Amino acid sequence: CSEMRPCPETQTCCAGACIDTVSNAAHCGRCGNRCMAPNASAACMNSTCSVGTCSPGFADCDRTSDNGCEVSLVSDTAHCGGCGMACAPRPNATVSCAAGRCEFACNPGFADCDGNADNGCEVNLNADPAHCGRCRGVCNLPNASAACTMGMCGVMTCNAGFGDCDANATNGCEVDLATAVSHCGMCGNACPARANAFPGCLGGRCVASCVVGYQDCDGMDATGCEVDVRTSMTN
Repeated sequence: CSEMRPCPETQTCCAGACIDTVSNAAHCGRCGNRCMAPNASAACMNSTCSVGTCSPGFADCDRTSDNGCEVSLVSDTAHCGGCGMACAPRPNATVSCAAGRCEFACNPGFADCDGNADNGCEVNLNADPAHCGRCRGVCNLPNASAACTMGMCGVMTCNAGFGDCDANATNGCEVDLATAVSHCGMCGNACPARANAFPGCLGGRCVASCVVGYQDCDGMDATGCEVDVRTSMTN
C-alpha cells in the first residue's frame, strides 16, 4: 500500500502493509502500537490492547490489561489456585501457597497437635504440660504438680510432705520429708549423728535410736545415748 495504492476502508496502511488495526496486536488502534501483556499473550480488541491468554499458572485477577496476568496462582496466598481464593489465616502459623494449594507452617514454639487445620497451631510447646517440647510430651512427675517452661518439664509445686531436694525435675519431688534422715522436715535438714545412736526422722522431726546396750539417760540430744546400761553403776 501507498498513497497511490490505498488500503480498503477497514484497514490502515502501516509501513507498506494493509493492517486491520481493530484486531492486530502489533498495530492496535494505530500503526506501531504493539500490545504487551506480562505473563500472557497480548490481544487487540476493538482497537484496544487486552489480555489474550494467560501463561500457565498465571491469571488476570484485576481485569486490567496494563499489568497482564499479574497473579501467580501457584504462590499468591490471596489467589491460591484461582482468583479470589485466599488462604485463610491460622492461629500461631504462617500461611503459604504452594503449587496452588494453601499450606501453613507453625510459628516457632507452637504445634498442630490435634491435626485440625481450622484452629492452626493450637499448642504452645513452651508452656503446655500436656505437650511440653513436643506433641503429647506429657509432664508426669512423681509426687508433684508439673509445669512446662521453655519446653522443659519442671516442678511447679510438690505434694504435701514431699520435696524436690536434688533440683532434678525428671524425678519430681523425690524426697519424703517425713522420713528422710538427710532431709527431715525440709530439704537439706540432715539429722545429726549422736553418740551410740542411729539418727532417724519421724513425722518430719529428727529422732535418735540408741544402740543396743546404751540409753539416753540425761535426756539431752547433744550427748546422744551416753550411758552403757550394761556397766553403769547408776544406770
